[in-house]
Parts: sequence; C-alpha cells; structure tokens
Amino acid sequence: MRKFLLPLLVALSLPTSVNASGFWLLTTTVKKPAAFKEYVQEFKPWLKSVGGSLVMKDSDPQIVEGRGGKLSVVISFPSKQAAIDAYNSPEYQELTKKRWASTKKTNFIIMGLNK
Repeated sequence: MRKFLLPLLVALSLPTSVNASGFWLLTTTVKKPAAFKEYVQEFKPWLKSVGGSLVMKDSDPQIVEGRGGKLSVVISFPSKQAAIDAYNSPEYQELTKKRWASTKKTNFIIMGLNK
C-alpha cells in the first residue's frame, strides 16, 4: 500500500494547468551586442503588451552541469498557454529574428506552480 501511496501523494501535489503561470527559460550567449540591444529595446514593450514580465536576468550564471550561455533569463506569463501563444505570435516571430541573428540560444516554455 505504501509503495502506491507515495507516488499518488506526489502526483496530487504537482501543479495542474488551472491557474498556473507559464515561463520562458532562456540561456544564451550574445554574439552581436549591438544587434541584441536593438532586439531588447523592441522586446520590452512587446512583452508588456502580451502580459509577460521579466522575473530574472543574470549575465554571469554559475553553470554547474551541462552547457549554458553567458546570459540566463526567466520571463513569466499568466499561463503556460499564454507563454506558448506569445512565442508563436506573428509579432514575436518577426521580432525574434533579431535575437536569432545575435545570439546562440536554448529556450524552454514550462508551467509554473498553481497560484
């Protein structure tokens, strides 16, 4: 009985999509600072317009496993679906061409904990 109870308790404690935030996690290395700065200047008002907010930015992350970039960023959205929709929006897809041209990148979209 105990070997079934623990996984059940863990599963019940995991977040569901109801009322859970969504996040973009980004680790990157900026290759072209001037072009990246232009991207950031356009990105900030766009982010606000889609309900996102910058949670964390670190330009000197301590990499303890694997490969990471020289810049780590966490961006919050009202939900995981909002994070996905923002990423897939035509406005962001056009804007992100500047980021692609100026960085090496790895991005994730994840669900946060229930609010």
